[in-house]
Amino acid sequence: MQTNILDAVYGCLIGSAISEALGAPIEGMHYREIRAQYGKLTELIESYRGNTGNRYEDSRGEAGIPGAVTDDATWRHYIAMTIVRKGGRITPDDFAALLIEKMNPNRLWLNERIVYQKLLIGMNPWDMGRGTVPASCAMMAIAPVGIINAGDPAQAYQDALDIAGVNQDEVNRDAAGTLAAGIAVALTPGATVEDVLKAMEKYSSFVIKHTIILAMDLARASATVDEFAEKFYGRMLDWTAPSPPWKGAWDKTYYESGNSLEVLPAVMGILYLTGGDVNQCIIEGANFGRDCDTIGNIVAGLAGCLQGAGAIRQSWKDVVETANADFFAELEGDPSANYYSLSKRLVEALRLEQQAAKERANRLAQLLETNLAG
Repeated sequence: MQTNILDAVYGCLIGSAISEALGAPIEGMHYREIRAQYGKLTELIESYRGNTGNRYEDSRGEAGIPGAVTDDATWRHYIAMTIVRKGGRITPDDFAALLIEKMNPNRLWLNERIVYQKLLIGMNPWDMGRGTVPASCAMMAIAPVGIINAGDPAQAYQDALDIAGVNQDEVNRDAAGTLAAGIAVALTPGATVEDVLKAMEKYSSFVIKHTIILAMDLARASATVDEFAEKFYGRMLDWTAPSPPWKGAWDKTYYESGNSLEVLPAVMGILYLTGGDVNQCIIEGANFGRDCDTIGNIVAGLAGCLQGAGAIRQSWKDVVETANADFFAELEGDPSANYYSLSKRLVEALRLEQQAAKERANRLAQLLETNLAG
């Protein structure tokens, strides 16, 4: 169990990064392909995602170093930096200002590259996600919004809907709100897996809630994550994702990775079946197949909040912190920056948010006393 808020926040960020990096080399594979080739991948290996400062490969291109994060962590880091700069909760305008200043499109996927071009021509960041590529590109990065709203899932949900609207719409925006609410609850001292799952079901749109209920029925009827995966692949894969015309006719036996309607319920089933064990979540999420770097990133982030960074395998933390030194140097302008230092700054932002809440409470007290006296 987490020992304090810094342990929980660092657990969220570093757990997410580890599972994302673990799943990156096998993203897009069917879980049976992963089992046949690797069994279950448990050590960080070279990724062919190629997320570097000067190019981002979507296909099997030049290999990167083990432990290097992908577009998920890049977008998540921009959100975290915006929160740190603001010293509290943020709006799409705050986020857009940082993106214009700091964003490196070569570290990101097409969804975010489109956002960048929209920003450059002056589009409204509050609804820029309309008509963009439907994917989990908001949910994959929304954890910092849950962090700055720790203990307040309702506000986390609302803020996440706003920030997610920068690059997603409809169910993919809704799912980001649901995850942020789960993070806000997971950071609460003494929170359990069941507390998190209940909050995520409560703070969800009706379509998201339906897919959660269906997936959790499968999870509760499964003894292991592997059994859950088999059932999930048979019934819950999202076939609505676009199929690129250059790939030819859509293949109903092997279609593209789905959006949040697939990723979010997979995350919740894995969290349930592992009992929130963060090291198991890192492995099981990364090895679930299809959009497994994102599945792993999200489930490990939730478990990292619940159990804290102290529970995570030290060798993984060391590799990921070292592998992403250039990433931090580029974004932070500080070669000594890492996930731990970012976590400390997010906790400081939480302290500033606490002070702002106290000041508002005092203003409300004065206002109400004045009205009562009148």
